[in-house]
Amino acid sequence: MAAVVKTYPMRTFVKRLQIPLFFALTLLIGWLPWYTGRGGVIIVAPTLVGLLVAFLVEGKEGLLAVLRRLIRWRAGVRWYALILFAPVLTSLAAVGVHVLLGGTAPQFPLIRENQHLILLTFLFYLLPWQSSAFLEEVGLRGYGQEQVQNKWGPLGGTLVLGLFFGAWLLPEFLRSGSTQAAMGGLTFYPWFILTEIGWSLLMAWVYNRTGKSALIAGYLFHTAFNVWPFVLLSDAVPGQALPAFDTRLLIVNAVVVALAGASVALATKGRLGCSDEPVLAR
Repeated sequence: MAAVVKTYPMRTFVKRLQIPLFFALTLLIGWLPWYTGRGGVIIVAPTLVGLLVAFLVEGKEGLLAVLRRLIRWRAGVRWYALILFAPVLTSLAAVGVHVLLGGTAPQFPLIRENQHLILLTFLFYLLPWQSSAFLEEVGLRGYGQEQVQNKWGPLGGTLVLGLFFGAWLLPEFLRSGSTQAAMGGLTFYPWFILTEIGWSLLMAWVYNRTGKSALIAGYLFHTAFNVWPFVLLSDAVPGQALPAFDTRLLIVNAVVVALAGASVALATKGRLGCSDEPVLAR
């Protein structure tokens, strides 16, 4: 007698629509302060929703799969060096192009006078309970990257995720006093999305080449490209009022980051380090 296999209509429904559900619920929860008149976003929304959808689709195993990607740390030193210094190279390249085009370079106050604050800024951005990198990336790279790759392939899926990565922060560009407002507000918003698409292409490549580590490709890489542009593309000093950013410089940086991501996509023929066989970190 054939075994009876139980089916769960709700689980089947969620599994079929898990990616649009992830995006929609992230906006529904994450934008709650904005559409209730308090402004801003709930930055942890992608992670809360990613864990919820993973559980609804695969139960405890779905949660464990996400968490395993978050603690996967074994990779060659070169990958840690890459994620730490790639934002330095893109930022300096952006400054160079900006100056060549007639712009003015930042004053680099942290490098000239407050070098110790660079390390403290990194440590501050790494604290999980206040790190936008951690609070977003458990959901975006820990859950989302694998799902979009499986659905639309490495390149197509990453472009979709990168678009969402940048676009979902729209309320911050409308909120007076936010970092995004200082960047240029809605004027810079399309360029911010382009920046995040570029970073997402690089993050996907690192993710696939480090055995699908959301720790390295997500949390740590995101922290690095949060901190280094703050240091190299602005005159900001921690503890002081946030000065207005040079929006033109940030636009140049967006193009540089997008070109870096596109170069990796071209070099890997759109595979972004993904193969049918498991990739061992080395």
